Amino acid sequence: MHAVSTCDPENMQAVMAGKDWGVGFRLDGMGELLGRGIITTDGEEWFRARKMLRPGFNRNNVDDFAHLDNVIQGLLRKIPGDGETVDMGPLFYDTFLDTSLKFILGIDARDQNDGRPVSTETFNQLWLDGLVGMGLRLLLGSMRFLAPKAHYAKACATVHSFVDFAIDKAEERLLANAVGKTKSAADILLSQTSDRKYAQAQLLQGILGNQDTTSVLCSNVVQLLAEHPEIWARLRKEVKESDRELLTYDGLRENRLIQNILLESLRLRPVFPVVARRALRPTVLPTGGGPNGDQPLPVPAGTTGMVNFYSLNLDTAVFGADARSFNPDRWLNVKPSGKEFMPFGTGPRSCLGKDKALAEAGYLLVRLVERFERVEGRSGKGAGWRPEVRISMKNKAGYKVAFWRAEEA
Repeated sequence: MHAVSTCDPENMQAVMAGKDWGVGFRLDGMGELLGRGIITTDGEEWFRARKMLRPGFNRNNVDDFAHLDNVIQGLLRKIPGDGETVDMGPLFYDTFLDTSLKFILGIDARDQNDGRPVSTETFNQLWLDGLVGMGLRLLLGSMRFLAPKAHYAKACATVHSFVDFAIDKAEERLLANAVGKTKSAADILLSQTSDRKYAQAQLLQGILGNQDTTSVLCSNVVQLLAEHPEIWARLRKEVKESDRELLTYDGLRENRLIQNILLESLRLRPVFPVVARRALRPTVLPTGGGPNGDQPLPVPAGTTGMVNFYSLNLDTAVFGADARSFNPDRWLNVKPSGKEFMPFGTGPRSCLGKDKALAEAGYLLVRLVERFERVEGRSGKGAGWRPEVRISMKNKAGYKVAFWRAEEA
């Protein structure tokens, strides 16, 4: 099998946005857990799924922070405020799985008396086990038959039964005309289709895309700020002295420091550093061919195209000589084109939940600086940033920090 790896902006744009490239190959490794949906299919099947899910990410469905705030208040109570070391990765994982269950399934993770087949905690663990098993199958490729089967099958079955329960509840709400102003993805899907298996796949893939991106982004942001306490102090001062309401969709979006911190984290530590596509037919990349690599490059059908966002984001010609450093203020002057910076992908398959992820991460950041006067990195000597790529890129060393609660909090 042919493969081509690139960090050239023109080539990346062609692979990510062009109609000659697809993701259907993912189905072999992801299908048992996630089914056929927006992440695992191409063509008309993909287009239909995206069209059906899009209304869930409309402005009026994204700027309701009531449930998010309740979940974050619970998170804040779990964070020591006396300088004790805490790994924020698992806490953020649970937080945004909770918000995802509400946003995607319409289920409150804290309500354990609604007849759900397993507890939220059991679902959370088996969902994580399922993702690990799925990642192993993707890694093994054609040798995926070597992966352990029994526990993975159990994880898949339990996760599916939990989502089926959510579908039952969504159908009940629709029949009773009891869907609220803020609609879950389950509500939106079941109003358009009666195919439960189809709805199940879209919901599972929605949980994956919605939860993992935001939890990893927030983990990276907090760790980077812990390594740069002067920026934490500056943000805290700005939040305290702000003459407008920050905790709204518009307030968060218009605060330059918050947005620049999020953009800089996404640039330096992209959640998905490398993304694969496969050529659906013979095609041509804009550059990389010829004796000097500056001519168009013919690509046979079936070629795997690996686009490297990690390398793209470190281009000193675009981001400056200090491109490997964390500097949110670079965004006051740097204005990369859509080809030079693609934190949520580009083209027709760009992330539907971009605005939601940035809003939730910004909201959490404001709540953290309101409550904690300072934060300090506790990764351990020599540990620092140890990237590990499975489905997303996380810090293998963990996200260990320490907080000190503000006197007024």
